Amino acid sequence: MAHLLGHRGCMESLRADLRDLQAAIADVSSRAGAVRFPSWKFPDRVSCDLDMSVLLQRYRHSDSEPEFSQHAHVVLLELLIDRLLLLLQSFTGYAEMLLSGRAVPPARGLGPCMSAGLTARTFWSAMLKLGAFCQQLRDQEKDCRQEIPTQQPTRPSAPRAGKSEKEHLKFCLPDVLESRTAPAAAQSTSVCPCPSVHVLGSSQPRAGPSLVQSTRSVPTQTSGPPPGSCDTCSSARASLQEVGRAITSICQSQNIPSALSKFQEVLEDSAGRRSLSATDLSYWASEQSKDLSRINKHLQGLLQQVNPVRAELEEMGRQKEKLQREVEEFSRKLQAEKDTQAEQQRKAEQSLNAKDKEHSEAVARLERDKDDLRRGTGLLGHGRCVSPELSKTTLLEEMRTTMVARSQVLELEEKVQVLTGQRDSLEQELSATSVQLEKEKVRVQSISQHEESLQAKQRTLLQQLDSLAQEREELQASLGQAEEDKAQLGEQLEQSQEQSRKQLQAQQASASRLEEQARELRKRERLLVFFPDLHIPTETQFESSGNLTEDMESQLQANNIRIEVLQRENAQLEALLAKVKAAAEQGVLKVSWVPLGKARTRVSTARWQGHSQPLAGTQPDPGRDTAGPWHGHPGPGWAPVPPVPPGSCGTGPGTQHSYRSRRP
Repeated sequence: MAHLLGHRGCMESLRADLRDLQAAIADVSSRAGAVRFPSWKFPDRVSCDLDMSVLLQRYRHSDSEPEFSQHAHVVLLELLIDRLLLLLQSFTGYAEMLLSGRAVPPARGLGPCMSAGLTARTFWSAMLKLGAFCQQLRDQEKDCRQEIPTQQPTRPSAPRAGKSEKEHLKFCLPDVLESRTAPAAAQSTSVCPCPSVHVLGSSQPRAGPSLVQSTRSVPTQTSGPPPGSCDTCSSARASLQEVGRAITSICQSQNIPSALSKFQEVLEDSAGRRSLSATDLSYWASEQSKDLSRINKHLQGLLQQVNPVRAELEEMGRQKEKLQREVEEFSRKLQAEKDTQAEQQRKAEQSLNAKDKEHSEAVARLERDKDDLRRGTGLLGHGRCVSPELSKTTLLEEMRTTMVARSQVLELEEKVQVLTGQRDSLEQELSATSVQLEKEKVRVQSISQHEESLQAKQRTLLQQLDSLAQEREELQASLGQAEEDKAQLGEQLEQSQEQSRKQLQAQQASASRLEEQARELRKRERLLVFFPDLHIPTETQFESSGNLTEDMESQLQANNIRIEVLQRENAQLEALLAKVKAAAEQGVLKVSWVPLGKARTRVSTARWQGHSQPLAGTQPDPGRDTAGPWHGHPGPGWAPVPPVPPGSCGTGPGTQHSYRSRRP
């Protein structure tokens, strides 16, 4: 294709296409109004204000300048792209006017600088909306023809479909949004109906049903409201929401579809009822990762667009420097040539002036000689008496002088003609050089304008790149904050685990201590078993260690234990007696006496449960000894026997005195 660059036929075809496109743009603008967007070729000018006739007159084929023809061919291609984009923007404005139902096109301000891809996507979005509107009108017309006024259109419009999709998403997410407020004994919930939602013929499933299928089957067994979250969790969730809002705003500014925005809308509708749950956070993270991948892909696409333009700008910069050097070199050569030609012209003029002066002098001399000859002829006629030899010599001398003068005059005339021809040729060369210089000036001006347009494009792309880089830094900062919060939560988790481990060690130490106490209690119980009451029958056999001192010490230890137990039981009986007296004074106590010689009182309004207080009632349970004998402790336990007489402690097993355990 390189050999076609600058071809006359290709350039004429491009010029015809540009004229046809300009006519089509004028037709669309007459119906929809002129759209005002920056030009793709000249970003500092409005696209609809470009004078195509002037541009087509400036950039045309030139047989004498192939390089300028190639440059003009490239400019025509760029103008073709510019006109096509303006035509797409005009189509978009006409479609929006049809959708808005306005008869007169509205006044439009200057729009943003749009790339070719963004213009095409905007036009396609407008065509989709217009197609949906036409489909809705067709369905309504079909319904009217069938004379069924109550039947709804088969396919809703795009805004209604979006609204139904939002309501469907809210309906399909009750467990995700209200999982913390479910009752403790919640039954298994059935999966909500999730019909497939189709908008404008789209067959892609929405995110709502998939979320319901993944989260609906999780039962909740928490009772009551959830416990209050800590400050770290609240700050982490707040930072996550800030990051989500930033991602959504970036997607909206760059016209990128956002999967997180719909979920945010649902959460904002229910934000006053509860805080985010773990399921919400997991789904939030998945949707956020999708949006981040889309933003990354869009950024890579922009970088792929910017890098070739940047390389092209660098190449154009190098070409510009090269052309500037060539122009400077050509200017120096042209100036030197001008100086040389001026010097030659000055010398030629001086020589011509000198020759003219010589010619004038020769002509004057010839005139004088001619006059002298005339006078000589007159004198010759009057003075024939002069010697003929003298007159002949004089005439020959005069003739010789005249011939020399004539030859000099002819030579001077030839030189004058030669110098005149040289002057004419120099003037022609000077005019040709001036024309070439003007062409070079036009070419340099065109290159400068092209360079300015490229610089404007570069500035626009650099601004977009800077904004994206700034947004990326903000996202990275938010992500770093989230990572710090995550690390802080991990540290808190480790600290809680360390505390749990310390508590477990303390509990293990307490358990070992309790086991030691249990062993001591078993030892005491064994002592009580080995050394029972003092007054026992003599025929009862006891296990003895064989050492009287050790047996007496063991008996003494057992008696001390029994004394401690009886003291505790006495304290309990004193407290119980005080409560019984207080109840008797209030008249709520009923005391009954049990016959058969067992002096036991049963309190109908008090019942023992461990060390709890007595409860009011009517009659006690006859099968349970609630109070025990008044000289013992309540319930099953030890009962005291008559005291041991002093001095009755013997040395054998039959003379040992102790307490006897009486079990019911």
